[in-house]
Amino acid sequence: MADPVSLCNIALGQIAARAQITGLSPPAPPNNVAAQVMAQLYQVQADAIFRAAHWNCARKQAALTLLKAASGTPENPSGSNYAAPPIPWLYEYGYPDDCLKVRFVMPLPNPQLSGQIAFMTNVGVSYMPLVNTSMPFVPAVDTDQDGNQIRVILSNARQAQAVYTARIANVDLWDPNLQNAVIGALAAWAAPAVSGSMERQKLAVAMAANLITAARINDGNEGITSADIIPDWMRVRDGGNGFWGGEGHIANWDAWGGPDGVSY
Repeated sequence: MADPVSLCNIALGQIAARAQITGLSPPAPPNNVAAQVMAQLYQVQADAIFRAAHWNCARKQAALTLLKAASGTPENPSGSNYAAPPIPWLYEYGYPDDCLKVRFVMPLPNPQLSGQIAFMTNVGVSYMPLVNTSMPFVPAVDTDQDGNQIRVILSNARQAQAVYTARIANVDLWDPNLQNAVIGALAAWAAPAVSGSMERQKLAVAMAANLITAARINDGNEGITSADIIPDWMRVRDGGNGFWGGEGHIANWDAWGGPDGVSY
């Protein structure tokens, strides 16, 4: 059974730390440097690694909560039912509480077009409703009715659903390679404070980069998802197209920022 504390202890072992921890919230043992460091690093680095690929084990799909709609839309025909979202967007939705990165946004499937596209032809006959998964979207910040800042998603997708990378608290649900990647990131960032050795940090960063790469490859080879990243030299050619460019609207994953100032 894996848990955050066990991942932290494995990371401490990687940097030859002469310490083990028993808790993160609150840090335990009390007044223990390793526990204090890991309590500060764990969630930040776990979230960073979760954003570093479109991990299958962290994929979640959910209907979004409508917050605003432009006047003239079916939800707001007269402009009196909802406040207007920022121009030029038709809809503003609430950002899911457990969302770490939105992968793409899609509207409600069109039932009239269902049954026209074969999804699996080798197992009887199965069909998927036609859904446009290339709807433009922008994560943004707005204020609620009480004036509190909230995260939102702007899109023209009606009755939208989001496919996103979710924060998964139960470590046992993570792929083992993802666990290794988080362990590597924790070791790299904790090395100087816990071991006092910059040389160990250098080795830990190299190991973390290799673990993240291996996890991305293994995850991309599982299922029907694509792990392709568009190279910079290709992306630049389409840079002038803005939101409506030819790349589609599936967000690339993030690079992991190492403590050496290099992104991997």
